[in-house]
Amino acid sequence: MAKKINNTSNNRFLKFLLVFFILIAFYTGYEVFYPQAIPNKNYQLVISKGDNLHKVARKLSKASLIAYPRLFIIVSRLTGKDTKVTAGMYILAKPMSMFDIIQRITNGKPDEIGITILEGWNFKQVRNVLYSESQILHLTESMSDQQIRERLKIDAPSMEGLIYPATYFIAPNQSDLEIMQNGYKMLQDKIGDVWSQRNQQSQVKTSYELLTLASLIQKETNDNDDMVLISTVFNNRLKIGMRLQDDPAVFYGLNNKPRITRADFAIDTPYNTYLHSGLPPTPICMPSLTALKAAAMPKLESNVLYFVAIGKGKTKFSSTYQEHSKAVNQYLNK
Repeated sequence: MAKKINNTSNNRFLKFLLVFFILIAFYTGYEVFYPQAIPNKNYQLVISKGDNLHKVARKLSKASLIAYPRLFIIVSRLTGKDTKVTAGMYILAKPMSMFDIIQRITNGKPDEIGITILEGWNFKQVRNVLYSESQILHLTESMSDQQIRERLKIDAPSMEGLIYPATYFIAPNQSDLEIMQNGYKMLQDKIGDVWSQRNQQSQVKTSYELLTLASLIQKETNDNDDMVLISTVFNNRLKIGMRLQDDPAVFYGLNNKPRITRADFAIDTPYNTYLHSGLPPTPICMPSLTALKAAAMPKLESNVLYFVAIGKGKTKFSSTYQEHSKAVNQYLNK
């Protein structure tokens, strides 16, 4: 009798498990395959280069396009789509299931391609990243920098610094020249705004000089507060006619070769700010908006003239050479 009761209980438990798994399978199938309305009409999903599957899942969940980020990741991996996510902008309008979204962002055909130009890059690096993008037209590949300036009608001695660092979204088969043109226009807008905000301590005479100074600041640090103080040092030096002695400018003049020795600082190039007074003839990289603002707005009441990197992205500032020498011995020689 007891054995019959146990068998009945086991049968009920197995039936319960079967019903439970059927419900789970049905609900999972619903979440994965049933189209859901897009909460915001024509939602723009931006996937940047370097975004991993977890970050994409979080974006979709935050936008209420999927309910379960972990399920999205599992399905992507089970279908072999997890390594095929294509960076770009996707305009989602019609109702889509989770599976539809996975298919959409892994088919290699975004509505717009996102190309990121990073602050601190030089123009050679910008050209390299454009060459590496297979979905755009490469009109500039055989052009010199001068020919590019002529096509874009840019009146400047160099393309260096003239592309604003940002992510640009373009349709497939648009050209690299269009991206450069958009970047140049954006830079002109940014620098125009900053130029009007410069303070009385700023020593630059033109917006191009402002751009050049900002590029030196950009290569010295990524710390926003230190950018302002480095700008103060450079502006103070320009004010009294003291040479800038900026190492990144020297490196740029030597084509950023990987190994620099003490003897290289004696090589005379237009960018050797140890040998020549004032600013170098052109920018040395693409500066950020923060660096542009720092160049235009140094501290008004500060007599700092020296700085040295002390590690962890921070900088030590000094007003006298004696203080600076002490800082060099304390931090740099370590």
